[in-house]
Order: sequence, then C-alpha cells, then structure tokens
Amino acid sequence: MVTTLDDRLFGQQEKRFGVRGKNQRYHMPLLPGEQGVKSGGDWVPGGVQSMTNLAGAIEDTRALGVWEQALALVGIAISPELHEELVLLVQAAASEGVIFRKLREYPEFRNALCGKPFDKEQTSILARAKLAAGASVAAQLGTNRHTAWEHRGATGELIGTSEIQAQVIDTERLLADAGLERVQGLSERVVRNTVVDAAGRFDDILLETRTGRLLIGDLKTKAGEFYSMLTIDAQLAGYAYAEHMLWFSEPHDRYCDGPRRLGVDLTEGVVLHVPSDGAPAMLRRADLVMGWHALKTAREIVNLRSYSKSVKRFNESAWIPQN
Repeated sequence: MVTTLDDRLFGQQEKRFGVRGKNQRYHMPLLPGEQGVKSGGDWVPGGVQSMTNLAGAIEDTRALGVWEQALALVGIAISPELHEELVLLVQAAASEGVIFRKLREYPEFRNALCGKPFDKEQTSILARAKLAAGASVAAQLGTNRHTAWEHRGATGELIGTSEIQAQVIDTERLLADAGLERVQGLSERVVRNTVVDAAGRFDDILLETRTGRLLIGDLKTKAGEFYSMLTIDAQLAGYAYAEHMLWFSEPHDRYCDGPRRLGVDLTEGVVLHVPSDGAPAMLRRADLVMGWHALKTAREIVNLRSYSKSVKRFNESAWIPQN
C-alpha cells in the first residue's frame, strides 16, 4: 500500500477501513452474511491479508534475503555506534546464558537483534544497520513518485521536485501515445477479492479509448529491471478479479462493485514503470491469466504453511503403531 499524502501529513489512523494495521492486514468491513468479532464489531476479524504479501508468497525471495543481509553487514561496518551496541548486547546475552544457535528460545534478545514481526518502528539493530547502509532510500524515492502520481490524478496538480514532475508528465505522455486514459474516480481504490481472500489498493483503472476496454494499471518504481514479473502479474490479477471495492468516500464502511464486476479486462493489465532513480518511464504488459493462476497457487501455499504450523497438525504428528 502506498501511504497517501493526507496520511503522511496528518498521521495514519490504524482502524480506518481500507488501511493496513500493524499486522500488515487490511481493516475491512463485513460482507453480507459474514460473521464479525464476538463483541459485535462490523469488521473482518483479524483483518484481510494484503494482496502484495499474498502475491509475494510464491516468489523466490532468496536473492532479496541475501541483499538485505549484505546491507546489514555494511551498515554495522560503517556505524561504530551500532557495532558497539551489538558487541554489548551479545556479551550481555552470553553472560546470561543465551545459547546463540537456539535464538528462537530467547525472544527478547532476538527482537533486539532482528525486530518483532511487522515492526514499523524499526528499532532493532538489524533494521537500523540496513537504514545506515541506505536500504530505505529507494523505497522512499518510490513512495515520493507514488504520492505525486496520486495527487496528479486526484487534483490535476503537479507536485514534487522538477525530476518527479518530469517523470509524471512523461508517464502521462506514454499513456496518451498508447491511447490510454486514467478513469476519474477509479484511482487509489481499495478492493477485496474473496476467491483468494486478500485485499489491496490499486493505482488506476485505465480506459483504452480505441476499444473501450478497461484495464487495471499499477505504478511500479523499481530502479532497473524487475527481478521477476510473477509477483506483479499476480498482484494485478488479484485487483482485476476483485469482486468488491470500498465506497469512494469516507468512512469507506460499505462496498460497491469491484473491478471484475465493472468489466475490467481479465487477460492483461498495464504496469506503469517509473524508476525511482529518475530513468525514463515505460509501459509494460501484465499477464493476468498467468497472474491469476499464480495468485491462487500462492493462496494454497499460504494455507498449507499455516496448517503445517497449527496445533491440529502437531497433535496429529505423534506416531501411532498400527495393530
């Protein structure tokens, strides 16, 4: 999810419908017939998984993990204060009998090193080391471009540095040359896809003026080539196939027809690639047929992972000799 300009200026409200909470799940209203929380609340218990996180479940992320580890090592090397803090932490833990190869058994020490899951504050040594090495620079540059694009669609105004404004204008030119227009009122909308049980915020629905087709569009800001198109295809397919969309105005507590019911094309989408390093923008094609297959497979994988860690599965793991 891209943080909106209002959120950045005035702060996010965790319990607003259509916003991701600290657990990275969307706070969403109930659909007709759905069961709420026991206290009688009108929201989906536990939230709805993010489309981005679900799509990422099928991708090979080993290269990303290695990159993050390398950045953390660089950050510790160039930050004497982090190195000192790490040495003190490790030595204190050792004196208390912490067995480092059994890190999972020491959550307080582990969290100080690596952070809690979905820790937005990023206070752990690992998070601060990656920050020192510049890990968040590209992400922030990307967020800046998303903010400018969203503001342009909502108000018609150009904001940002001259470089950002030039990229926005260049992207609009690419769309115009391809015969594509942003549909007013169908930008930055939160959708819910019940088939794969996920929610997310798409950037645009585009009108192909020559054919009248509606196409799902999403802005991506990765510098350079994508490592893979699989996650992108899956994410856009999840948006296009979504049956429900939150109402356009606050408090977003009800649904209207989503992209699928609006007749959005289910075979291809448009990726607006606006590199965060200032390189020229380009349009790419998303394969929604492959993406939908990948997203449904990702849901199966996530469900299997969840079941494999469940109490039920562990209770069934005891070997019972057959008579």
